[in-house]
Amino acid sequence: NAGGCITHKCSFVVEYQGHREQVIAEATQLGKINLILGWTWLFKHNPEIDWQTGVVTLS
Repeated sequence: NAGGCITHKCSFVVEYQGHREQVIAEATQLGKINLILGWTWLFKHNPEIDWQTGVVTLS
């Protein structure tokens, strides 16, 4: 990444299986990585994570 500098912030609504939530994302250069889920989000939603495939499932 370019020193990890946050270049933009974006607010948007995500809807998944009837759950609707506003998300504030921070953008930086991550190379081939599209998205990093933060600890706060992971703790709040407690998803199932398949570490071998990288699939995150909300139950």
